[in-house]
Amino acid sequence: NFIWEFFVLQNLPKDIQPMVPGLLVVFVLGIVLSTFEFMFAFMHKAKDPSIRCGDVCCSSAVRSDKHDSQLAVMAGWFQVFKVDSFVFFGTANTLYQQLKAHLAKQKVTLPKAERTKYLIFDLSEVTGIDSSARDVFYKVHRLLKSEGINLVWAITNPKVGEAFEDQGLYVGAIHFDSLDLALRHVEDELLRKAHHLSEKWLVNQTVRDIFQRQVLVNVFNISVRAEEKSFASSRLRPWSKIITLSSGEELCGGDDDNLYLLYSGEVQVQERDGSHFDCFTGSFFNLDHVLVSVGALAGLPATIGAVATKDSTVLVVSRKNFLLMQKQDSALGQKLLLTLLAQKEANRPGRTRTRVPYRDSSDGSDEPVPIHGVARRLLAGDDYKISLTDAQVERFSDVFDLIVAPGETEIPMDDFSSFVSMEARLLGSALSHEEFMELIDKSGIDEDGDGSLSKEEFLTFLRGLFLADIPSKEVESLRQAYDEAVAVDPDALMDEVRVEALFKELGFDMKSSNIGDIIGAIDADNDGDVDYDEFLTGIGMMKKQTILSKQLDTAFSNYMNQSKAAKRELKRRSTVESDSQTVPNRRSLLTLNKKAFHSMGKPRNIMEQANLEDEEGVELTASDLMAFLNIKRDEAEEMVFLADQDEVEVDRIDAVLELTGTNLNCHRSIDRVEFQQLLRTWS
Repeated sequence: NFIWEFFVLQNLPKDIQPMVPGLLVVFVLGIVLSTFEFMFAFMHKAKDPSIRCGDVCCSSAVRSDKHDSQLAVMAGWFQVFKVDSFVFFGTANTLYQQLKAHLAKQKVTLPKAERTKYLIFDLSEVTGIDSSARDVFYKVHRLLKSEGINLVWAITNPKVGEAFEDQGLYVGAIHFDSLDLALRHVEDELLRKAHHLSEKWLVNQTVRDIFQRQVLVNVFNISVRAEEKSFASSRLRPWSKIITLSSGEELCGGDDDNLYLLYSGEVQVQERDGSHFDCFTGSFFNLDHVLVSVGALAGLPATIGAVATKDSTVLVVSRKNFLLMQKQDSALGQKLLLTLLAQKEANRPGRTRTRVPYRDSSDGSDEPVPIHGVARRLLAGDDYKISLTDAQVERFSDVFDLIVAPGETEIPMDDFSSFVSMEARLLGSALSHEEFMELIDKSGIDEDGDGSLSKEEFLTFLRGLFLADIPSKEVESLRQAYDEAVAVDPDALMDEVRVEALFKELGFDMKSSNIGDIIGAIDADNDGDVDYDEFLTGIGMMKKQTILSKQLDTAFSNYMNQSKAAKRELKRRSTVESDSQTVPNRRSLLTLNKKAFHSMGKPRNIMEQANLEDEEGVELTASDLMAFLNIKRDEAEEMVFLADQDEVEVDRIDAVLELTGTNLNCHRSIDRVEFQQLLRTWS
């Protein structure tokens, strides 16, 4: 009463006094509501952050099989930190400490080339962030910057996004409105990085030529074996038509049961549940309509429409042609159906990428296998012409007929180059159209130089691309070897297992050759039985691969020799430099060592490079690549990591750990088999 009478009745104007009770009620109510809001937020505060690796965090984007395989190799290069609900200072601090522990653990368990390159902070389920917690996110920002890790924010709540932008947390980082968009961005960046690193191998002209040849082999691959993950889309061209879409143009709505294959551009697909995903070059869409219509998938089709988000080129296979294909070309139809089912499974929510298993080297798979016997004698001559099989000629002629304009008998070279570049990009190649024009021109396919391509020139080019001729004196021994192999079990098919055994008996190196691709190509009629003519064509393909393998072995040896020469020169120059320098005392030497260890990954000077260990083995290491490519250690180690198929032990170096606590020694290297596999899979 005293407070009311003294402070209210005596000191406040009479016209305000009647309002005081209401104001007090509002004030108290505000305190109560704020208290309840705080209690609610506290009870629903964020759980401890979870860390997921890239192999279990995939965007919804549908990519080519090649790119998906590459992303599986690079899965360890990005992680997702998930935070949800309301973030208080304590939760944010826990997040920061967990992040520090995660990065510290990587330093003592993984070499730098295999550590995190991108870190996505998934804040898509965060409802709010306490103002005191924002300072912790500044520390996160600074920590990742100091470690050279790219920071990506995934923030759905507009208020949280505005707060981050106002506080400057977007500066030096990338942000997206959803986790899916953030994942897609990181995947795109990693694929660009992979292309950049793979190009560094092409300093040797022989390697570059073989690399580019492999691109052409992929384009004109006519095999449709069921176990293969992909096949050249040129096989679909006779059953389809090509349309162009402008950005914003819609298609496949309503009862549209056509099958679409994206040649170039980008298409966003809308689904019945309101979700959407992006299709990239080399992927099918509207496939669920086709699968449901043929009884391969139960329920209603998920796709309700699609829109081109960029100017795009699309191949369209109608349902009628799809069913006709199953009857008239059953091998292709079966392969396409399996491919659609595989893509449907790969695009399911929550999918994961299977990491590439390490190679088992216990059987000596990394040791060179010298060719011998008949295979060795085949290298001695080429006066007997090996021909394409009848089935191959038929398949390749179909490809020619679909490229040539109606009523014409020849293809302008510009049109042919455009076809090759489009097909190659569909398979994941990153070569530009200009590079393909140069590649086609260098191939000599236009024999008469008239600027156009006849069917005879086309088939001659493909014969040279896939086959090598053999000495005529060995034809009789090959016939005898084939007949003897058939006679072992004359009633059984001469299938892949028996043909592979015969090739091995003839002395071919089966570890360097991809026997599956060869059988799939020579058995183009897909009857599972390799007759003598197909076997002889296979011999021509095996010889071609043997020649290319020997050329790559020579290039591999040249890389080794260049590395040794570069190291010797660096040592010579370092000796000259050291003679002109004062010998440091023990304390200054320790300081120099600390600086050297802390600068791991930065460009090395002459003294540092000269002190690299001088490996005299038969495998390429990061120091070899640094020496003859003149690149940074980080890039060299990443190139070796992407190519190395062996599981290796990571050893701590006690002396290094005493100085820095961070560095590891990882004995990764690339042998000849891995080098050749690299060019086949990353071309």
